[in-house]
Amino acid sequence: MAQQMLGLDTADCAAYCAKHIRAKDCENLTELCAALVQGQIDYLHACGALDETGDTGEGEYDEDDAVEYLLDALLRDFPGSDQQAAVYCALIDAFLPVFDDYLLIHGLLSL
Repeated sequence: MAQQMLGLDTADCAAYCAKHIRAKDCENLTELCAALVQGQIDYLHACGALDETGDTGEGEYDEDDAVEYLLDALLRDFPGSDQQAAVYCALIDAFLPVFDDYLLIHGLLSL
C-alpha cells in the first residue's frame, strides 16, 4: 500500500499539478505528476516530515534531497536517457511550487 498524507487527495493533486505545469517535452504529464505526488509523499515519510499515519512528523524537509529522491523515483518508474533525466529535472523544478500551492489551497501546508 502506498504511503499517505492526511487530507491529501493524490489523484486530485496530480491533476492539479498537470494542469498548472507547462511541460512541452512531457507526453505523459499526468502520469508523471501522479508519480511525483506519490514520490513527494514517500520522501516526506523518508525524511520524517510525515509520520507513519501521514500526519506531520518531527523530521526536516531538505529540497535538494527531495529533488534527488524525486528524480530517482521518476528514472526508476520511467527510465530514460540523460536527455530525459534533464527533462525530469525541469519537471521537478516546476512541480515543487505547484505541489506546495495545492497544499496551501487545501489547508495542508502553512507558511
